[in-house]
Amino acid sequence: MANVQPATVRNMARHRYLVYLILWLCVFFPVLYFKISNRPAPDRKPVNVSVVTVAKRIRSVSKIDYKDLAKVCNPPRAIKHGVEGDIGSLNNSLTIQGVIILTRHGDRGPMNHVRNIANIDCGIAPDQEYSDYVTFLQNIFFNMSLQFLGPFHGYPLYPSRNNCSISQLTPVGVSQMLKLGRTLRSVYSSLLSVSTSDDIIIYSTKYRRTFQSALAFAYAILSPDIMPKITFMESDSYSYCFDHCACYNVNSLLMKIKQSSEKRLKSRRAVEKMFKHMHNILHLMSSSVRVDPYLLRDSIMTYICHGAHLPCYQDDCITIDNVHQLFGYLDWDLKRYAKHGLLQKYGLLKSYGFALNVAMNLLKMVSEGKPHLVLYSGHDLTAQYLLAAFGVLNAQTMSPHYASRLVFEVYRNNTVDTTFPGKDFYFRAIFNGKDVTRSVVFCNDHGGAWQDTVYLCPIESAIRFIHDDYFTIFNSSNYKEACGMHP
Repeated sequence: MANVQPATVRNMARHRYLVYLILWLCVFFPVLYFKISNRPAPDRKPVNVSVVTVAKRIRSVSKIDYKDLAKVCNPPRAIKHGVEGDIGSLNNSLTIQGVIILTRHGDRGPMNHVRNIANIDCGIAPDQEYSDYVTFLQNIFFNMSLQFLGPFHGYPLYPSRNNCSISQLTPVGVSQMLKLGRTLRSVYSSLLSVSTSDDIIIYSTKYRRTFQSALAFAYAILSPDIMPKITFMESDSYSYCFDHCACYNVNSLLMKIKQSSEKRLKSRRAVEKMFKHMHNILHLMSSSVRVDPYLLRDSIMTYICHGAHLPCYQDDCITIDNVHQLFGYLDWDLKRYAKHGLLQKYGLLKSYGFALNVAMNLLKMVSEGKPHLVLYSGHDLTAQYLLAAFGVLNAQTMSPHYASRLVFEVYRNNTVDTTFPGKDFYFRAIFNGKDVTRSVVFCNDHGGAWQDTVYLCPIESAIRFIHDDYFTIFNSSNYKEACGMHP
């Protein structure tokens, strides 16, 4: 007992000290907090902090209407019928035989990490067509075979969240493709009956955003019962190069084109400085030395297209004036970019495999009467390369907005009975509702069908160009020579 009692006394003393310490802390900290909270604010600039704090609170509950800036987003309400299917009185002598359509995917999240992306609402207002579409997809997922989706049967059928995800299609993007499909369905309804899977062919690059865009477009342009009869096919390349993807000279051409673009930006030092400033505010990872204004626009569009407040970083914000200056510069730059002497060569090499595939489907429409509809679901560069290859070079074609469409309409002349197959077939090229056939390099000075503003180019001109004259500009006779590769 003599050994235990001192230890017990020591423990009791320690407990007593601990209780005193706790009581003292309970009294001291409230008093300290009271003193600090009542201390007068220092005489400096507290307004900036409070304004930013209030602005952040407002940003979480309000949206901005960007009005004129939003046109670059091509919202669903802006997608309208153009000259597709309208050939005036030529309709009495010509019958549409088939349509080839290249689309750019719908609205997506940014390609780079941007600030506050989790707070941007990329959803849409309640919409019956969108709801019906989602219901249809849910039904086919549970009640029908997805075999018709081919290599895409394991892909998500539609975006599942309203949040903007990096490079992924948004509900707005789906809505754009539904509107585009419905718009073109009213024009090409005579072509949309299907008896076999060869009647309608759908290609997509192997990205979720292009597949989901193709699926929404197909649903809107076709009747739901036709969907299981169609065939989805995959392209490994965003340029649809198929078997002609490796080309040595492509990189050197691209380097020269980029150098011209960088030189134009460097000639405007104040603009370049502003873009670097915007880049540092906008991007979470801003270590890049060279600022790409086109990448800036891509990131900014995430805010613009969804009515979100422009981002801030360390009490410094991107302003509407900054965005107007950015877009104004790009309008100026695109006009010069489209006139670059090497751009058509670059497009020719990038799009050769694609052009061959288009020619193959044109020939099938002429000789077999099918497919009736071919869809290529691609990207802005997919359209840019092909349009450049065909010589349709301007600021609009070199920068296709979301849900852009390039349409090739194939017509047969019913009044001509020729012994030469294909002589009585014509095509027309339409980009975003505007006829661009006269700009196609191999359609100039060729006999065609026309009336007033309507001009149709002979199919044989397209086939001759793609198979015989494609590499004339390179002083070469084939793809390998033009690419600088040895046979």
